[in-house]
Formats: sequence, structure tokens, C-alpha cells
Amino acid sequence: MAPSLISETYAKDLSKLPSFSGECYVSHTLHFLLPDDTVILRLTEISYEKADFNHIAVVEEIAFSSPEFIAGYIDELRNDGLKDADVAEKILKLNMMDETATKVIARFAYDHFAFRDRQGQLAQGKQIRGAYVTPEKAGAGLAGQIYRQLTMLHHHLVCDNAQTVYGATLWAVTVRNVAGRVDIYNAAKQEYVEELGDGAIGVNGCIPWDIGKLNPANLRKWQQYPVHPTIQHCYYLVLIISA
Repeated sequence: MAPSLISETYAKDLSKLPSFSGECYVSHTLHFLLPDDTVILRLTEISYEKADFNHIAVVEEIAFSSPEFIAGYIDELRNDGLKDADVAEKILKLNMMDETATKVIARFAYDHFAFRDRQGQLAQGKQIRGAYVTPEKAGAGLAGQIYRQLTMLHHHLVCDNAQTVYGATLWAVTVRNVAGRVDIYNAAKQEYVEELGDGAIGVNGCIPWDIGKLNPANLRKWQQYPVHPTIQHCYYLVLIISA
């Protein structure tokens, strides 16, 4: 289940709900502000029984009937020293949302994941199984902020077992900057390996990414980072962030 690098053309279709024969329900709804911006997002988590994925998170950018007023009021509340969570709560209480103009900008699919934490205790988290961000929002750090919210919601978040170079860079750089510590975990042995450090390498030298079936000529953004020199598919490694 290691993050093997794959082609940028790879994608999991999250435009449709997963096929399922059981029930589904909204398990969580949360609102949050993007840092250094006046955009408020709504994350709605739908949980499924007997489906392709355990959960789908739909992320929407909320529109307001008077956007200029809302942007100015957000800046005012921040200048008063309010934390972003409190700012978002105050804004929503104004009941000025324009649902007709609110739009979906991202979807994430994830499953249950059991593992042993750094102390060897059994822990539960969620493993990303698919991610989609609309092209106009891609590359702006949005996925990292959503991963941060999912980590706070579920305590532990685990990377997908296949990543594009963009996705790998997200975990190696952005997730470390936004969500904090990233740990390398051996799922085969069910044990913690070491913390991921700078340069996409563990603090003690572990290289958790392999090149998989990707043509070396397509590495592009990953050229500055290493891939495992001998193991082509080290499926037993995953990356975990914890709240």
C-alpha cells in the first residue's frame, strides 16, 4: 500500500456517487475558512454501507448574497482577534448564504484504516482512496487544507496507495507544512517506521516512494526528490498524519 508514483492521467471518477446496496447518511458537516482568504468552504461527509468507499467528502465554496460585505466583515473579525473557526461561525449566523451560487470544488473518497500508533497501540483512521479538485482550484493548496480538516475530524489520515507526482508532492511538502508531522508506517509489519523529513526522505533515511510503472521521463516535479533505488513496488509503506 505504498505511495507508488503513477501517471498524471490517472484519476478516480468522483463525479458520481459510489455504487452501493446498503444505506447512506450525512455523517459530518463542517465549515471552515481558507487561511489568508475570505473564502468559506463547507465539507459534507456522506457515509455508505456496502459501497465502493466508506465515505465521500463533498467540498463546496459557499456563495453569499453580498460578497463584498462578507469579505470586509471577515477581515474586520480577524482584525478583532477572532480565530477563523469563530469567524466562520459568525458569518454563517448572518443567514446570507446563496445556495444557488454555491458550487462543488472538490471530492474526496476514503475508507476505514486500522493501524498501530507510535506507542504500538491500536488506532483507527481514514485512508484516502480518491481525490478530485476542480482545475481552477488545483495547485492552490486547497487539498492540503482539506486534509487538515479531515485529520482533525478523524484524528488520523493515511495516504492513497497510488499517487500522481502532484499527489506525492502534496504529501511530501504541503501536508507537512499545513497539517504538521507526517509519519512513515509499515502496514505489513504493522509498525511505525520513522517521521518523514525534508526532501521526501525519512529523518533516518527511509525512502517511502517507489517509481511504480511510471516512466522516469514523466517524473518532472519529482526530479528533486528520490524514489526507492531497488524496490519497484514497496506496497507495505504508507504515510500517516495525526491530529
